[in-house]
Amino acid sequence: MSSPGTVPRVGDLVEVLSLEAIRATLDAEGALEGLPFMPEMVRHCGKRLRVSAVMDRICGGGPGMRTVAGAPLVRLEDLRCGGDVHGECSRGCTLLWKPGWLRVPGGAGASTSAPDPVPSPWPYPLRSGGGGWICQATGLAAATAPISAPRKVLSGVMDVGRGAWSAGELARVYLETVEHKLARAARRARPAGGRTPVDRLDLAPGEWVEVKRFAEISPTLDREGKNRGLEFSRYMVPFCGGTYRVSARMENFIDERDGSMRRLENTVLLEGVACGGGTPAGPCRRLEWLYWREIWLRRVPGPPESKGARAT
Repeated sequence: MSSPGTVPRVGDLVEVLSLEAIRATLDAEGALEGLPFMPEMVRHCGKRLRVSAVMDRICGGGPGMRTVAGAPLVRLEDLRCGGDVHGECSRGCTLLWKPGWLRVPGGAGASTSAPDPVPSPWPYPLRSGGGGWICQATGLAAATAPISAPRKVLSGVMDVGRGAWSAGELARVYLETVEHKLARAARRARPAGGRTPVDRLDLAPGEWVEVKRFAEISPTLDREGKNRGLEFSRYMVPFCGGTYRVSARMENFIDERDGSMRRLENTVLLEGVACGGGTPAGPCRRLEWLYWREIWLRRVPGPPESKGARAT
């Protein structure tokens, strides 16, 4: 059995430490190397789970890809935050783990220990001095650091050398980045218009939708590529034309820039449709859900043949 803090590898079976052991690693703010441990994670204490990604760089905490402070971040299977202790936030963020909260157990199989209870009240701050929520999304600014432009280029190339992705994938990302910047420049050259249009489908979880072609979506965007403040990013383009099932309505979310709770209307999440994370600085494995305005979708009857989610 490895000691806590040993960096696991993708595919390893790891055991989440007890809450008592994890609390011994946390500072007064309930964080390790800037990353908060949240009450929504306590239910996984004592469980044995498979490592799906180990990340020394991640998108979040600021513009573009950033480097992780201290030990890498670990993604366990597809564990996500339910937001139940954070104002019912519906972002469904990927839960991030530090190696200090994990160990590689001796032997295989699932843990049989009961999950630890969540202390009441939670002994660490859930709100900042300004009233904003504190969570892993807001904590990424402290848990990461910016990467210089030359370092981003070098990181992307080095990832090809070590097999994190292919030269073709790197070339595709650069092409998509250039296309996105050209399209944004073209939109900014247009005369400023009024508010972008809205469509209300009242979609419910379980319904099937088709993502419209980008040519249909583009007229719904303003000069910044947004519909009423919500960006249609280049990471969403590969899903255009695909059919997917609605997984949840996106009604509110914590803004990681200031911790404020923001409301959303006419917006849904699609089952399995997450950001592919290909950036010039390398692939991000955070797998955050993409947010879809209903005006970018059309309802389709039944479960048609689906192109499937392409995020990896």
